Amino acid sequence: MDTIRVQPVEIIGACPAELTLDDEFQIEGMKLRSCAEGAVCFLAVSQISIVPLVWHLQSGEHFFGHVSWPGCTVDLEQENRVVFLLSHADKWELSQVISEYLRLCKRHGEPGAARRLKEEAIRHQNLGEYAETTQKIAAALDELKRAIG
Repeated sequence: MDTIRVQPVEIIGACPAELTLDDEFQIEGMKLRSCAEGAVCFLAVSQISIVPLVWHLQSGEHFFGHVSWPGCTVDLEQENRVVFLLSHADKWELSQVISEYLRLCKRHGEPGAARRLKEEAIRHQNLGEYAETTQKIAAALDELKRAIG
């Protein structure tokens, strides 16, 4: 069974458990480990464990995905949300680039040149050519960042 890396990629508001974008966890079989020996948020553990994504990752059906949930606070006036990236450890770099690309596209749109590079990346991904996929999606991310300015 593949090791799955878990890391916050976006924190909206404030995390009451004080998670940061540098915190990382690993799921190994049925064990969740904190890589920094820090605290693990019980809400994160409970939410990650009920999301079918973990099972899809462990079965090999997917190699990455995002998990997010609101309501990490009793103060309903303030939104607190942590978005986690989950990925097979051997495809971590690729998953991080895809995650950043998706977040930026959501905020700024997807220019044509970046979209064409992304489509090339998807073709390589479908062929199982992950090194080429990483190169193409990284180029798409660079193009997207240039377009944003």
